[in-house]
Amino acid sequence: MSKPWPPSEDQFQTLAMSALDKSDKKDVKILVYWENNPNLMIFDPIHYAHTEYLERKYKSDDRSVHVVVGKID
Repeated sequence: MSKPWPPSEDQFQTLAMSALDKSDKKDVKILVYWENNPNLMIFDPIHYAHTEYLERKYKSDDRSVHVVVGKID
């Protein structure tokens, strides 16, 4: 089920916390396609669809997370 574009700051932060919980890496990068499935996180993305993107970076203690949200895949 798609969610309204663009995601809110709270939604970005929720994705960031979830990514840190699911990975043991110090520096985490995830890609989410918002209108396809915002619950599917792609870790360490290599390929990106031709769409609109928003990005946020967060730090937590000695770890960091880079959240990239694409509008649609």
